[in-house]
Amino acid sequence: MSPRPIKRRPPEKAVDNKKAIMNILSILKCHKFKLALTIVCAVISTAFTIIAPLIIGKATTTIFNGINSISKHTGTMDFNTLFNLLTIVVILYIISSLFSYLQSFFLVEVSTKISYELRERLMDKILSLPMESVDENKRGDILSRITNDVDSLQHGITQSFLQLTTAVITLIGVFVMMLTINIWMTLATVILIPIAFLVIRSITKFSQSYFLKQLVFKGSLNGQIEETFTGHDIIRIFNQEEISMNKFESDNENWFDQEWKSQFYSSLNGPLMNFISNFTYVIIAVLGAIFVLQKAIAVGDILAFFQYTQSFTRPIQQITRVMNQIQTAMAASERIFEFLDYDDEENPSDKQLTEIKEGIAFENVSFSYTPNEKIIKNMTFDIKKGQKIAIVGETGAGKTTIVKLLMRFYEIDSGSIKIDGVDIEEYDKHSLRSHIGMVLQDSWLFSDTIESNIRYGNLDVSDHEIIKASKQVYVDNFVRKLSDGYKTILNEDSDNISHGQKQLITIARTILSSKEVLILDEATSSVDTRTEKLIQKAMDKLMENKTSFIIAHRLSTIKNADKIIVIENGRIIEKGSHEELLRLKGYYYNTLNTQSEDSPI
Repeated sequence: MSPRPIKRRPPEKAVDNKKAIMNILSILKCHKFKLALTIVCAVISTAFTIIAPLIIGKATTTIFNGINSISKHTGTMDFNTLFNLLTIVVILYIISSLFSYLQSFFLVEVSTKISYELRERLMDKILSLPMESVDENKRGDILSRITNDVDSLQHGITQSFLQLTTAVITLIGVFVMMLTINIWMTLATVILIPIAFLVIRSITKFSQSYFLKQLVFKGSLNGQIEETFTGHDIIRIFNQEEISMNKFESDNENWFDQEWKSQFYSSLNGPLMNFISNFTYVIIAVLGAIFVLQKAIAVGDILAFFQYTQSFTRPIQQITRVMNQIQTAMAASERIFEFLDYDDEENPSDKQLTEIKEGIAFENVSFSYTPNEKIIKNMTFDIKKGQKIAIVGETGAGKTTIVKLLMRFYEIDSGSIKIDGVDIEEYDKHSLRSHIGMVLQDSWLFSDTIESNIRYGNLDVSDHEIIKASKQVYVDNFVRKLSDGYKTILNEDSDNISHGQKQLITIARTILSSKEVLILDEATSSVDTRTEKLIQKAMDKLMENKTSFIIAHRLSTIKNADKIIVIENGRIIEKGSHEELLRLKGYYYNTLNTQSEDSPI
């Protein structure tokens, strides 16, 4: 296996608030109509809630005046007015609750749709990324962006938008209603706003970087968990449980440290706002008592103003409470859009490759994964249509890289690869890859039935064709012995069948794909000698009239190749047929002499 590019370091900078807000707005603008409905419902719901305390204040004044009249024997309680006022309050609260429900309903629908769309965009981005970008990202971190970050953004939009919208409308409405009662008490309350927002801004600015870092470490930890779970058998074989646990504890500690700091500093907003709010109540109580004694306002107006003061401070407290959700959502949006901003794999040509008529040629091809570290160096060879070429060399020599360049997973540094004399860069990449079938050493099967995994090579084939292909590579032999046959469901790691059986299924899948070019990357290295002999004839039949690249295959396959190239440090050091290379008595000859007849090169 050739070296991979250096992993990209996770960002540790603070969130770019302006960019994060623009990203969130860009996804919200596609749902303008329902967001407008949400705001309308919020306005109606909040308006009725705001009006209610004023009417309750009037009811309180009616009760107070009625009690005074009865005690002084100058009149009675005005029950009709009191009943009408309380009825209006109940109706207002019912209507307010109804529109509050509609507000939540529309917003949840929008946020859920946004999550759905973002997951689709992220998945589409994964499938369209160039291989360089795929190599740079850990699988666990990508998974964290698709699941955790999208969920954080959805939760932030649902809770934050709902509470922020309600808070702003409430602040405006309550301010107007307080002005109608007493301007001086209103001014005393309004002083709270600049103080509160100065507190919020200073704490938010300080804690913002911790919210991004906790998501970065969360993604890193998910990557390590995924690696540990996938390779748990290797960890146990080499008794590395303690080392794996230490690495996990280190990453987990980093996550805990950043999450604790982010939550601690963000949670300071609540207690500080409570202190400011309680101090405001004291001022209002003193001012209210003075104005009642001066008969500037009624007793009921004080009760209404206290309710408005509570309604005025509550939205500000809500804003402070949702700031951690907002910060998490903004950090999540930055990570999501950072990934979405990756460039797609370039595919400038739409020229279709319809058929390979002559062959494939590598002409002075050089390639490096990282600058100044050439993996392939001035490589030249050709293979005619229908021929088999075996690529031999030590691990890291660049064997697998050669076929990845053929499939244009990476772009070469210099030279050219041609099909029928035409540079493959002139063809559409998907068209090029549609002619290539591949069987890797590490077989990959889906958690599905054996039948579906084989059909994956060609979704249009019939059950009869699946069985026919399976018989060619002796898949049918062991599948018939399973209780559910071809309907047997493979588990997530496909470890309910042997490694050799998995390899046979991938070979059957490749047979059905009917590709012109076959790449067998150590295709039978995991198959025992007896199984290899059973499938060898089928493999030879499979490769008839097909251009085949055989990488580090077993001796019997290599000996039958039309051409063998030996690679060392990215260069071809020997080239020819089996007999020609034996006569050279070089690397190939010496390697054969050190191996038994059934060993792989």
